[in-house]
Amino acid sequence: MVQQHTVTQGETLLRIARQYGFRTSKSLYQHPINAEFRALRPDPNLIFPGDIIKIPQKTEKFMPLKIGSKNTFVVRDEKEYFRLKVAYDDGDDITGKRVVLNIGSQTIDTVLQSDGLIEVELNNNDALTGSVDLYLKAGDTTPTKSFAVQIGNLDPIDTLSGVQGRCNMLGFNCGKVDGVMGEKTRIGVKEFQYQHELEVDGIPGPKTKAKLQQVFGS
Repeated sequence: MVQQHTVTQGETLLRIARQYGFRTSKSLYQHPINAEFRALRPDPNLIFPGDIIKIPQKTEKFMPLKIGSKNTFVVRDEKEYFRLKVAYDDGDDITGKRVVLNIGSQTIDTVLQSDGLIEVELNNNDALTGSVDLYLKAGDTTPTKSFAVQIGNLDPIDTLSGVQGRCNMLGFNCGKVDGVMGEKTRIGVKEFQYQHELEVDGIPGPKTKAKLQQVFGS
C-alpha cells in the first residue's frame, strides 16, 4: 500500500520530502505516482492544505567502483529561499530604503536595490515565520511599517484564500484570509479590479485571477 501525506497549512514540499528521507522536492513532485497532484498543482511552491501527496518507496542505488582509481560522488541538496519584493503603489523609487528582516534564526539588515527584491537562503529546519521592518524615511530609528511573514501560507490562485492573500499583500484589503466570500473580500477584489481596469464586479473570475497572479508574481 502506498503511503500518503496530507498537506497541512504552512508545510512546504521540500520539508515534506525531507520528512520522509528525500533530499529534494522533485523526488516527490516528479515521481509518476504523483501525476494527479502535479496536474492539480502546476507550481510545486504553491500547495494547499488537504492536498494528497503519495510517498514513493525509497530504492537503493548501486554504483560500480573502479579499483585503483578515484571514485567521485556528488550529493545534491535542495535549498529553500525566502523572497520579498517591496514597492510603492505609486511606482516611486524604493532604492536605498532600509529593511530589517528576521526569518528563522537569521536577521538581515540591508537596503533595497532598485527592484525592491530581497532573497535569503533559509537554514534547514528553521521556523518558517518571521517579521519585516521597513524604514522608509531617512534617519528613522523606528520602522515606518512592520508586518509578520509566514512562509508556506500562501494558497494557490485557484482558491479564494489564495485570492484574499494576494490582494491583502498588494494593499487591497480583503480582511481575514479564510476562504469565505464576505463583504470585505468583495470590496478588496473590486478595488483590485478598478486599479487594473477589469470589470468591477467583486467576483474573482478567471481574468481577475490571471491579472492578480501576474501582478503578484506567482
